[in-house]
Amino acid sequence: MTRSLIVGSGASAAGAAMALLADPLQEVSVIDIGHRLDAFRREAIDRMAATSPSLWNESDLSAIRTQPVGRRTKGLPQKRSYGSAYPFADVGQLHDVIGAGHANGSVISAAYGGLTNVWGAQVMPFSRSTFADWPVDYATMEPHYRAVLESIPYAAEEDSLAENFPLVVEGKSLPPLAPRTAAVLANVSGNEASLRRLGIAVGRARLAFQSQACVRCGLCMTGCPYSLIYSASQTFDRLRREHRIRYHEGLLAVEVGQSKDVPYVIAKDVATGAFERFEADRIYIGCGAVGTTRLVLSSLNVFNQDVEMRESAQFVIPMASRIPTPDPRGAHEFTLNQFNMTVSLDDKALDISQIHFYPHNDALVDALPSVLRSRLGSPIAGHLLRRLTVGLGYLPSWESPAMRVRITEPSKTTDLPGIIVSGDQQSAFANSMFRQVALRMLKVAPKLDLWPVLPLAFLSAPGKSYHFGGSLPHRSTPVDGPLTTDVQGRLRQWSHIHMVDASVFPTVPATTFTLTIMANAHRIATDSLRTSS
Repeated sequence: MTRSLIVGSGASAAGAAMALLADPLQEVSVIDIGHRLDAFRREAIDRMAATSPSLWNESDLSAIRTQPVGRRTKGLPQKRSYGSAYPFADVGQLHDVIGAGHANGSVISAAYGGLTNVWGAQVMPFSRSTFADWPVDYATMEPHYRAVLESIPYAAEEDSLAENFPLVVEGKSLPPLAPRTAAVLANVSGNEASLRRLGIAVGRARLAFQSQACVRCGLCMTGCPYSLIYSASQTFDRLRREHRIRYHEGLLAVEVGQSKDVPYVIAKDVATGAFERFEADRIYIGCGAVGTTRLVLSSLNVFNQDVEMRESAQFVIPMASRIPTPDPRGAHEFTLNQFNMTVSLDDKALDISQIHFYPHNDALVDALPSVLRSRLGSPIAGHLLRRLTVGLGYLPSWESPAMRVRITEPSKTTDLPGIIVSGDQQSAFANSMFRQVALRMLKVAPKLDLWPVLPLAFLSAPGKSYHFGGSLPHRSTPVDGPLTTDVQGRLRQWSHIHMVDASVFPTVPATTFTLTIMANAHRIATDSLRTSS
């Protein structure tokens, strides 16, 4: 048996586990902090999952439907999972992590399943041209995209987006769409040629969720009581039920290294403060891009220097429509992203922005001025909400403001070092690519009846997109720098330690992020098995 050790339980860890356990000769252990939702809310979810929405208890519903909470960091409010901030809670992993200026400091999750507890569930591959700057190409990645998509729930349909972003595997149909989504997609039909001339494609969202079982209760954005939206925790739950992994929770990795050919991790018990050493034949580090960067640089004694991260900056752009749809308040819809727009500024789908469009959910009402949330203002709010759609978009890392991390030397050798997250704050219209994208959206607005409300558009603060990585980027062998990794995510110092999360991404395009994290981790783990065999 080959002993493999995975650090973490998020998307990359799940992708690596899928690959390793395809080999029956693997003995896989996982160390993880594994912070979880509190028992009170878990019990409420269990009661709700056992019955239909019409029979839900109001107190249970109130407990889990807390809307996102605003913070000082410019960007969308911080999302909640079943009414809880537990995916962002500090149980040791955020100690002495500082967001300088407006930068986001909540960049490492201790949750079981990581940030897949609060993600948007969008799953599309990167375009073929994206991999021109990677040491692997799309053809190499395609079987790993396939393996991941065959292992998770997948709702996707063939449309114009597939020209640059293939479905890879057949997906299930989405649930019935909201009236605004249906209207926009109807407007696309017959206008695809003119959209194409502007580099624009519009199609249905592709989502990692069990669409056929959806009852459209409207709680997607706060937490599905039926657990229909994929989380990496579901993969680890299954592997644990099947006794295919040894899972050690409550452990924070504080050091990684290799003694001769034996890699090791030293982990701290977050409850007792005790330390434990784990050894294996190979180790796969999936702590999230910033968490892995801190663990690696600290272990190499690389302190007090800025390390550039590559971030796909997030922007928010409200959209208005001339023709109203029915008042969405009280309607029963699924509230995940329902349709996507890609805006390509070249003919290769490289300089491309992707915008996800969301139907109505209660967070939109909460964002209205208080006067519109009053009884007297309710009719006006209704007129507004009948015409309002929110677009959440991204720019590629090479067209985004800079993001940096600095690892500070710890006061004690047994402590993890601090992190200073910083970056360049930029207004939306100071960004050249955003201006070009907005202009093209304006040009197609009459055809789609989807008008960008440009004065209200803004770029989020550094680190707020959660689409960042690239601190330990893949390069072609031989490794060409002290903080670059080979195609198996290995630094030149460590032959049996593989970084598998977005820290190894050479670039971060604007298209959906998590599927490629999982597929690349799957590829690294698969290739490492061939190397060791």
